[in-house]
Amino acid sequence: SNVLVEKNDRALNNQITGVFAQELQQDLAVIPFQIEKVAATGSRFYLRNRIDYDANNSPLNLYPHAWNWIFETEVRQPLLQGAGVEFNRIYGPRGELGVPRGVMIARLNSEIGLADFEIALRDYVSNVENAYWELYFAYRDLDAKLTARNASLEIWQDIRNWQEAKRSGGEAENEARAREQYYRFQAEVQNSLTGRLMEPTRTNNGSTGGTFRGVTGVHVAERNLRMLIGVPLADGRLIRPIEEPSTAEVLFQWGEITTEALVRRGELERQRRMVKRRELELAASKNFLQPRLDVISRYRWRGFGEDLMGGSDNGTAYEDALSNLFTGDFQEWALGMELTFPNGFRQAHAG
Repeated sequence: SNVLVEKNDRALNNQITGVFAQELQQDLAVIPFQIEKVAATGSRFYLRNRIDYDANNSPLNLYPHAWNWIFETEVRQPLLQGAGVEFNRIYGPRGELGVPRGVMIARLNSEIGLADFEIALRDYVSNVENAYWELYFAYRDLDAKLTARNASLEIWQDIRNWQEAKRSGGEAENEARAREQYYRFQAEVQNSLTGRLMEPTRTNNGSTGGTFRGVTGVHVAERNLRMLIGVPLADGRLIRPIEEPSTAEVLFQWGEITTEALVRRGELERQRRMVKRRELELAASKNFLQPRLDVISRYRWRGFGEDLMGGSDNGTAYEDALSNLFTGDFQEWALGMELTFPNGFRQAHAG
């Protein structure tokens, strides 16, 4: 719906154009209102209501101003391009060539989005598990290096005691070698505790599930796990895994695993939906290779009057437009066909 009000004031070279008025002065208003409904078959139904107001200075007018009230229904049914339930459910009422917007495409897009969500959720769970075992490895690595450092410290202290007692084995070169070994193990303990900011084990990192890295220290691995599970990074505690890895032999049923993966794997499910979407788009795009042939039927009621409604009771047949509309004196209809035939269908073939 819209409202358009005009004020026209012009001089005319031809009196017939101005309906025998050399200078045309006119007040014009147009108020249309339309409701449209599109069916799954491609049919379009319209209900239109239009009110026109015209006041001008033509000497041939019956009234100085008049109202026209028009109520109209229209049905437009495509026979070739745009026809069919399948096409309209794929392309939709507002779909364009190459841009389908139908309910079937929307449903497939929703299923593809759901598959993407399942893939992201699966990768998230995998990354949490990777972060857990990477933290477990970091603690085991730290324990091993602490044991090595403590052993080297004992050796260094023994050599120093031998050196002070001037016993065999307490030579200066042995003491320097033991001291160097202790500080090297101490540096490895510090690195294993704090860690380095390197890429941790994650999905699609060397392999689909993630190739184990084990290059981060306890603090870095613990922070990665906290970030993944949504725990504050600094709460005064240090997370330590308590579950030990299983040492039992694992036998995989590869046949069942392969069958289940073909049915449930998110990437395959997403790809199947994408292939199905392309198949539907291709089938519907062939519809554009046909000309556009529509059957059009239209029925209209008209009302005319000096006033819009509630006339002045001047004794004429046109007191107000609304009352005149309800009398049904002025009824019109139209029936026909409309053909649009693009030369060569180049855009349709490109689509």
